[in-house]
Amino acid sequence: MSADGLPPELQAALQEETQRAQIQQTIARVTEVCWEKCIGNPGRSFSSREETCLSDCSKRYMESLMLIMQRLNQGGGGAGGGGSF
Repeated sequence: MSADGLPPELQAALQEETQRAQIQQTIARVTEVCWEKCIGNPGRSFSSREETCLSDCSKRYMESLMLIMQRLNQGGGGAGGGGSF
């Protein structure tokens, strides 16, 4: 057992769940930002401008997320364990 009294398997599961929660928070935040940035007055369908804006916004997000994940994997998450994105 480690210094905090949890078995290594439980620590790993807890860390994984924490990372999932952080990713879900990031997705929710980016969805909100892209929606506010791109959608004026919601209607029955998106205009071509809205579709393009949402697509570009989400692509930038995915590129950023992939870069963050690569850096976390390379550095083992660092001492802080992930921080905020």
